Amino acid sequence: MLRAGAFLRCHATEIVGRVFSCAAAPLDLLKCEPTMCDARRVLRRLHRVVRAGIPSVEASTVEPHERIVSPTPAEMTAPMPSHWFRSAALLDVRGLQVGATAQASAPRLVNGISLSITRGEVVGLVGDDFSGALEVAQCIAGVLPTPATIRSGSILFNGVELVGRPTRSRNLLRDTKIAYLSRDPLAGLDPAVTVGTQLAAPLRSSFGLSKLAAYERSINLLQEAGVECPERTFASFPRDVSATLALRVQIAGALAGGPNLLVADDPTDALNASDSSEILDLLRQLQRERTMTMIIVTRSVRVAALICHRVAVVRTGGIVEYASVADLVGSPKHPYTRELLYAAGNEWPSSPAL
Repeated sequence: MLRAGAFLRCHATEIVGRVFSCAAAPLDLLKCEPTMCDARRVLRRLHRVVRAGIPSVEASTVEPHERIVSPTPAEMTAPMPSHWFRSAALLDVRGLQVGATAQASAPRLVNGISLSITRGEVVGLVGDDFSGALEVAQCIAGVLPTPATIRSGSILFNGVELVGRPTRSRNLLRDTKIAYLSRDPLAGLDPAVTVGTQLAAPLRSSFGLSKLAAYERSINLLQEAGVECPERTFASFPRDVSATLALRVQIAGALAGGPNLLVADDPTDALNASDSSEILDLLRQLQRERTMTMIIVTRSVRVAALICHRVAVVRTGGIVEYASVADLVGSPKHPYTRELLYAAGNEWPSSPAL
């Protein structure tokens, strides 16, 4: 205890300076001689700083234009969690706002959404086509179509800020660590080129594989995606491929870089009940084998309940409810969530699929 007291007395000035510089508080305490009482007061102040989530000393050195603060009232009333705290999650979205165009007068598609997802978690974004759920997923995956624009907010992925990141660097990160499945997989295939050529090309350009190695890797990926005849599919043209098979091809391509995060836009939207069940089983299996984090955008709360750990119900650009599947299905809090459950009927799994 005496040694601790001596240490605090010797280093009180340094501790005060670090704490107050981090909290942007006046340095009045430094004008007087540091005492044991000062050191204790500093430690209490430091405890409040950590609990409030004020950035660390290193984070406080970031240039002002790199800091992103949400202008929404909900985000302005609470301090932004520290960079260290946010990095503990694989993905942390804070105060994300998306406009239909870059003009300030353009309608908002996403209005200050915040979301935190841990590693290995499957989260569903449930909402209709105008809810903003898809735009949130597209921002995370780096495929937000123009003229829609991120107006403000922060997307921290594995400790890396994605908002404002250079396009080339963002594309490289997306191709290797963030994979995206579009709602219409056939639309993403060039009808004039074989499936195999389109699957092998990124393997050669991004990973430097030879033609033979890219072929073998493509066959393995198709098998992992549940394609029964991978060699025949590899040589097929998109016109000869069904929607379900095209989705499996897209999943195979998404797995090529060993992604940490897979973002899927309503993967079962165009499939019948049998094919939908098979695709959900495949995604569930891949998630377990690879411990992969997933974001599933869907208009069906039942689909979300079948595959997700937690579900965020999105409406008019905001999250109205965010809960585990058990809580969402068992005791929904928001009237809109209850409407979705009522519309989906009573055919629910006895327990979450994951």
